Amino acid sequence: MKYLFFDVDGTLLPFGRGLPENTLHALCEAQAKGNRIFLSTGRSPAEMDPRLKDVRFDGGVYCGGSRAFAGGKDVFSSFISRADLEYTSALCAQKGWSLLMQCDDSSWYKDDFYELYLSFLDKYVGGRIKVGCLRKAEELPFDRKSTKLILLTPDGDMAEARALLSDRYDVLNNTIGVPSSLMAEVCQKNVNKAVGMKAILSYFGASVSDAVAFGDGSNDVEIIKEAGIGVAMGNACDEIKAAADYITSECTDDGIGKALRHFGII
Repeated sequence: MKYLFFDVDGTLLPFGRGLPENTLHALCEAQAKGNRIFLSTGRSPAEMDPRLKDVRFDGGVYCGGSRAFAGGKDVFSSFISRADLEYTSALCAQKGWSLLMQCDDSSWYKDDFYELYLSFLDKYVGGRIKVGCLRKAEELPFDRKSTKLILLTPDGDMAEARALLSDRYDVLNNTIGVPSSLMAEVCQKNVNKAVGMKAILSYFGASVSDAVAFGDGSNDVEIIKEAGIGVAMGNACDEIKAAADYITSECTDDGIGKALRHFGII
């Protein structure tokens, strides 16, 4: 049995498009042959794209690794401290930056975050990515448990943001194609997808040697390196390709199916 972990945007879902039919067939065949399949995503559980509803995943790593579920159970959680949330929100207000706060049941923003986010997608990605349960508030609800932040710096000063936040967070390049000077994932220190993967494997009593991880973006580096087999999509960034054991074709060219066939999983 293999434990297969799939990134979402750029791996399962081409940007701005639904799940390719050949990818759906490959996932179903892998599961039918007795393997377990999991999501491995920067999205929160509430943000999942409805176009993945036809796949019955066995669990998943969410929010870049700070949440993990397996067999219908919560197997790992890590949350940002209220002090860090308040600091980051105040900094963004001072600098004119926009912030999204991910929580399990919804993701919260204020001011013009969503409009700015859509404008970045239209300009740089060429297609809008479906994200569920986004909620606007007058103030971010710091009483809720938050797992990850998305930061937009409309004037291109992400380098300054990284310098001011790096002692509290791991600030990663976004994985959807927006320039890194404009958008970043703000993650908890030393919490990544590999952490969530290991929690799931531990729940099932499996070894990392049994894990196969697929990815294309900067938040996939650790899981690609630490899984028994790390697979980079053909459309992956250079950092992921360098870390991977195998490079498959692009997600629009049956990349998932080709890799699963290469390793004899299907």
